[in-house]
Amino acid sequence: MKNTELQELVKHKIENLRPKLLDLSRRNPLLATKLSPRSNAHVRVVDELPDILFYKLNNGQDMRLVPLPDIDDDPKDEEAKKFRDALSAARLTDDNFLRELEAVERDADDYLDRTRAIERSLKDHLRAELGMPPRPQRADINLMQHARNNGVTPSYELPSPDGDDVKEHHADDDIQTLLLPKDLERKLNNVTSKCRTWIQETGINVLHVAYGFLEWSEPNQTETSYAPLILCSAQIDKKRTREGVEFHLKGTGDEAEINAVLAEKMRLDFGIELPPFSGASVEDYMAAIAEVAPRQIVWKVRRQVAIGVFPSARMAMYHDIDPDHPAFPNSEIVRSLLGGTNTDAASPFAEEYNVDEPAIESAVPYVVMDADSSQFSTLVDIANGKNLAVEGPPGTGKSQTIVNAIAAALAGGKKVLFVAEKLAALNVVRSRLEAVGLGEFLLPLQAERSTREQVIESVRNRVEMRKPRSAKDYEEQLAQYRRTRKQLADYIDLVTLPFGTSGLTIHDIMSSSIATASRLEMIPAEIIAQSDVPETLLHKPGIGRLKALGEGVEKAAQVAVEAKPNWSASRLIHADRFTVEEACNLAAQTARAFRGLAEARGELPQYQITRDASEQILSALLAALRGLETLSENDPQLHFDLLTEVQLTLSCRS
Repeated sequence: MKNTELQELVKHKIENLRPKLLDLSRRNPLLATKLSPRSNAHVRVVDELPDILFYKLNNGQDMRLVPLPDIDDDPKDEEAKKFRDALSAARLTDDNFLRELEAVERDADDYLDRTRAIERSLKDHLRAELGMPPRPQRADINLMQHARNNGVTPSYELPSPDGDDVKEHHADDDIQTLLLPKDLERKLNNVTSKCRTWIQETGINVLHVAYGFLEWSEPNQTETSYAPLILCSAQIDKKRTREGVEFHLKGTGDEAEINAVLAEKMRLDFGIELPPFSGASVEDYMAAIAEVAPRQIVWKVRRQVAIGVFPSARMAMYHDIDPDHPAFPNSEIVRSLLGGTNTDAASPFAEEYNVDEPAIESAVPYVVMDADSSQFSTLVDIANGKNLAVEGPPGTGKSQTIVNAIAAALAGGKKVLFVAEKLAALNVVRSRLEAVGLGEFLLPLQAERSTREQVIESVRNRVEMRKPRSAKDYEEQLAQYRRTRKQLADYIDLVTLPFGTSGLTIHDIMSSSIATASRLEMIPAEIIAQSDVPETLLHKPGIGRLKALGEGVEKAAQVAVEAKPNWSASRLIHADRFTVEEACNLAAQTARAFRGLAEARGELPQYQITRDASEQILSALLAALRGLETLSENDPQLHFDLLTEVQLTLSCRS
């Protein structure tokens, strides 16, 4: 395949694979954020200016998330001068108030509670007289009115900096919400819990402040969705004070970025190019988005700010594999992965090297953790620039191999980027590198460890790091290690040599000798001395024949033991060979005689005689038959009649 054709093939495959990294459906919160009051993933902001929030948070300022006052607290509109003056006068002149206050016993335990309730009743009466809206009660909570009573504009559409709604508190360090204290604490606990889970599992911070939302729809549809426009990474700190729990929000130092998922959705589906964000003004960017205003879909910019979970990690991967980047399709790794390689003669399994060979050993001169031959062979392939995949169940040393590979690369003056889907895998490798003294060379890039200040501090520590002292007597210890290893290698070479023409190695002979030594312990030494095995049997086939003969002797001995009761009646004691042979011959003759008798009895039924007829009956029959031989010569008819009578008689007896 030509180079240009291969490049086109790689580009085509990348274009097909890239969209799989993104979820461009309404299930993605970056395209359809659920901002309903029941959502536990976001907290919405009210009565603030977006540009002021953006400036303060992006410059590292700590801002407190503020709830509405509790329903039981006094509304802020009662702090107005007109109301305070009326209240002061009523405390001196209102007859009902003075009468109820006089009726309270001053030494009673509930004196303060009762007087507070009487004064609250007076305040509610004054609100009605002054034409102020009624104070909300817990039984009929109206957050909108409660917010207005406390001087908070309850609309999620934030005020314009050029309008008449700009107030002094817009410049303070508080971020106003439309939630009561307990509701705000519950929601923020849920948000921080979700973000903590993301960090623990993936190392990615998904907590963002979203500035501005685009309300949009699919063509010819009325259902709209809200998509954030600008996302800024943030973190929430929970603090306990005398007044209760407080939540403080601040930026992580990362640059603000546009919602790249929304931008890609608009580009791919509608051909709309969203303008870039310069990082200066949120107001200017929302105005620029509003000017796009395509005709075929609903397009409204909402001046809203929300704090919550916005997972957008895959967008970085999406942009990293841009096929329009000139260097990307030409990468040998990418081309081998997507374009394929010539693997006709390649094995699916990697070669395992002789790791003691100097040429192999020199490829990986430094190993900081234990490595067997297969693991060291993996390190050799990595050092030689091969692309490979290492598979194995848990506990087979994959993490150790990664640590050794990183250490070898560091020793070679290389930089290593180690990535993993799960944070736990990163932590395992990091802890092992720290355990072997390489922790100072690590630059963690996880969410909670990669803020601008942390990265700068980490780089400063490495710049100021002193050169460590070399290991004492390192070269001498290394030479001693190599001498010992050579002795072991020489021993292995020796014991694996074949012994003569036996077809067996020295190791085979020694191991068999050790394995069978316990069987020879009970055999007298003189018997072993007389066991002279001919040299013609001292090889693999000969040993096999000896083994077969031994098994035959063992089987014969077992049969002899089982036949012992049959020889007890012979009373032969220490019989010589000839006597035993004569006895065996007699036994064989007896066996043949009994076999003939059994065959003869088997033929008796055809003569109407049972097989188990007694010896007396058979003797009588024999005598009768001999008498018949004489009669049959003189009178054949009489012979026949007698035979018939004998047959009837035998039938009756049987």
